[in-house]
Amino acid sequence: MPYYPALSIFVLSLLALFVKASITSVIQIISRFRSRRFLLPEDAALARATPVASESAFVQRCANVWRNDVENLPFFLMLALSYVLVGGEPDTASRLFGSYVLIRYAHTIVYLRGLQPWRAILYLSGMAVCWMIVAAIVFRMIKIAG
Repeated sequence: MPYYPALSIFVLSLLALFVKASITSVIQIISRFRSRRFLLPEDAALARATPVASESAFVQRCANVWRNDVENLPFFLMLALSYVLVGGEPDTASRLFGSYVLIRYAHTIVYLRGLQPWRAILYLSGMAVCWMIVAAIVFRMIKIAG
């Protein structure tokens, strides 16, 4: 079986991002019940409430965080896994993957609080880390081929 030195760092990053997404979901559910505003009749019935046309602004913000994660995390995970599969160095993986995870946690916090320009800065920082992973993959492949 092949040995991938950075695999454990990838797995830890994946788990940390899963925890973040799960926390966001729990916050959304709690906020929905606190606001007592439910779009779906079955959800409203569960809470003994009347369905509404729109959810609270904070619940919508939670949904936006979730959507942003769904749009961005797959790219990071594919890049990170590619880095692992080309035999990337664990130290580099720790720095890059750890940075990305911390940036995404911070991004979620500022997104939920509606803090600009920090949300944009953190989003762009996460993209920059992804591009650094791309560069690390290219350098690793050049090293392998050379």
